[in-house]
Amino acid sequence: MKKLPEFRRPLSSQQKELMDKMITGISSPDVKTVSFRAENVLMMLPFAEESSFFALMEEDFRGMCKKSRSFADMRTDAADAAEKKLSLNSPVKLIDIYNILMKQSGISEEQRDSLMERECQLYLQYVIPRECGTVLFKKAADGNKKIIVTSTGVYPRETVKKALEKCGFGSCNIFILHSELNVPAAAETAFLDIVMKKAKGKPSSVLHIGSDVKTDVEAPILKGARALLLQPAVPLMIKSGRFRGYVQAQHLYEYDSDSFFAFRGLMGLYCCYGFGWPQKKTTHSDFCSDPHMLGFLVLGGMSMAKDVSLTPAQENILKALEACPEAAEGFEDFKEMRDAVFGDILASHGTKGCELPLIFLESFAYQGDREMLSQYLSEADMGKWAKNPKEPELAPVYAHKAKKNAVARLADKLFPPGTRVRTIADDILSKSKKI
Repeated sequence: MKKLPEFRRPLSSQQKELMDKMITGISSPDVKTVSFRAENVLMMLPFAEESSFFALMEEDFRGMCKKSRSFADMRTDAADAAEKKLSLNSPVKLIDIYNILMKQSGISEEQRDSLMERECQLYLQYVIPRECGTVLFKKAADGNKKIIVTSTGVYPRETVKKALEKCGFGSCNIFILHSELNVPAAAETAFLDIVMKKAKGKPSSVLHIGSDVKTDVEAPILKGARALLLQPAVPLMIKSGRFRGYVQAQHLYEYDSDSFFAFRGLMGLYCCYGFGWPQKKTTHSDFCSDPHMLGFLVLGGMSMAKDVSLTPAQENILKALEACPEAAEGFEDFKEMRDAVFGDILASHGTKGCELPLIFLESFAYQGDREMLSQYLSEADMGKWAKNPKEPELAPVYAHKAKKNAVARLADKLFPPGTRVRTIADDILSKSKKI
């Protein structure tokens, strides 16, 4: 992966305020040790769903296993099974997951080891630093604080250490891997006892920064330490507006398919770009009231869309986005980030859905989002766009892929996706979804 570009998008006043508060907490002279959670705070993957990451291993898996199920599905199920089976005794490791996957798929030990090594390689290839995490880490280092990094993931020590070094965090004083602790996985805060011991000071001199309210905020405070919450980027993106719920309602069962791979890549980059810095939801906006975000998502999506017929209104909106300097900068940020993170891989997979941000913007945009482009549209075009705004159908977004019910599976068999009659079947299904 190339070095990530410096983005043209400035922080909002809200983001600056939140970051100033976090920096003030780190800079306190009473704080001697700063503990960072590695996952979601210092490092992140440019995927909005795990299934997109696992999809990169599908070709490797197909050469080993003849079962019809995808690698992403089997890898996810194996992780769930490992959690249920082993978590009462010890934290789940990557080898535990792959041992279960080996039994379920019938692959050999050699193939298991090959897949496991491949996953670690891909993790190192795609993991990127979270921008705000980099700023906070540097602030702690500049203040001569003792820096402790903790990891609660499944990857082995060597892989996580290499990831930290790649992302610029290799200079931490102490690294704690939760899976090496001889405690049940349910003891989620056991690492904090090690942090307190390694800090060698009063609990009140320790500041822990994490992404989970219970384990990273409440638990440290109960132990007498200080704590700051840095929410993960993906939930922030989902809660920022209605767009992700709209996509879920429209494409619940095919969203995780290869045909949507480029679109899922777009959403992953959008998470890192717009929500790598903490921010709260902007009222009456689906794009954080930021034309940079609008240009990144809409123009970025359309640059990958294929065989899409545009309405006159959509053509006008695209021209307005291209004429808006901030939206155009957001598009430039997208292109540079896509090339740095993914190279040509998105173009080699399906691009279905890449037009959805434009469709959503035309049909369902809040008035505030429309106003961002008002000066780049004629009065007549703006009047037509603002007339009779619709409310989109939304569906809840969950961490795991939605499984098809019997009706959906029957529709796939009788009316394959892409056929004309499938449109009618999808309309029926959309009324009977139970999520």
